[in-house]
Amino acid sequence: MAFTLYTLIQTAILCTNAVAVLHEERFLSKIGWGVDQGVGGFGDDPGVKAQVLNLIRSVRTVMRVDIEGQHEAGAAPDICRGTATNAHTHTEISVIQRLQPLPIIKQVSSMAGRRALKAVLIDLSGTLHIEDTAVPGAQEGLNRLRQASVAVKFVTNTTKESKRNLLERLQRLNFDLQEKEIFTSLSAARSLLEQKQHRPLLLVEDSALEDFTGIDTTEPNAVVIGLAPDHFNYQTLNKAFRMILDGAPLIAIHKARYYKRKDGLALGPGPFVTGLEYATDCKATVVGKPEKTFFTQALSDLGCSPNEAVMIGDDARDDVGGAQNTGMLGILVRTGKYREGDENKINPPPHLTCDSFPDAVEHILKNLL
Repeated sequence: MAFTLYTLIQTAILCTNAVAVLHEERFLSKIGWGVDQGVGGFGDDPGVKAQVLNLIRSVRTVMRVDIEGQHEAGAAPDICRGTATNAHTHTEISVIQRLQPLPIIKQVSSMAGRRALKAVLIDLSGTLHIEDTAVPGAQEGLNRLRQASVAVKFVTNTTKESKRNLLERLQRLNFDLQEKEIFTSLSAARSLLEQKQHRPLLLVEDSALEDFTGIDTTEPNAVVIGLAPDHFNYQTLNKAFRMILDGAPLIAIHKARYYKRKDGLALGPGPFVTGLEYATDCKATVVGKPEKTFFTQALSDLGCSPNEAVMIGDDARDDVGGAQNTGMLGILVRTGKYREGDENKINPPPHLTCDSFPDAVEHILKNLL
């Protein structure tokens, strides 16, 4: 085995330690190397034996530590190796003990036990844009994030339009993203329908129907509800109500209370889903945020676990709360649907609350990578 500098230093320390703990009476005197043995007269050239003895005594002298103050205070010395030469004044301590590092105080934080960051999930509406207007600085922030060694995926509960229409909207706003990077609650709903082989009554906007192409909707036996302002009328909701009473499952693409439009906040699908739940005395199956399965499915495409990811969004409950319940970090931005005090509505609170998406990116680049 090759000798390295570290090996040589370690060997020297061990040898010095051995010399330091050699006891005069128990070892040295028995072989004729006592304090008064083997030393020539004054003026004589010291022999090899005398030189070795002088070296041993020198090492032992410099390794003495005065602990008199400790004894006067009544404190017992913490000694792992070495022998006491005087019960009141000195203790010999080995070199290895003297080189022991000081104890490290463990700091408990929200980052404890987390792995290195591998992925950032980003909400769209309210976080990067509001309808046809981008959040100031969002494009530049996304470009900065892409330059880091981290995967990016866009996760959205938007049900007003198909993934293709959403992509075109974002590209018109000069966002750098591809369709395969977008994971929507519409995609999650379609996966569930295919898995269960349901024939749905689709309460979604016509612009979102494209994402359900190929799904059999004849003689529906399930109710799927998203945000559908043009279809939320008494006749359509009553049809859904009767189907559910007859045993059809109620599938909510998501249950957001409200969302942000240019003209202000607007009702989301949540109140309508809750109304059907109340009227039919049933519980809807939710497939979008804040469900754990939604987040884990999005992360599985990136090949990472929740404790290797962070979520950025404007919805304290659905974006941040859902992500943190899954095991991710959550960053809440004060844009979109955010209202003062939203960060206090979830437990645990967000990892961070900041003004906008660019600020969230700045925090990630400086503190999480």
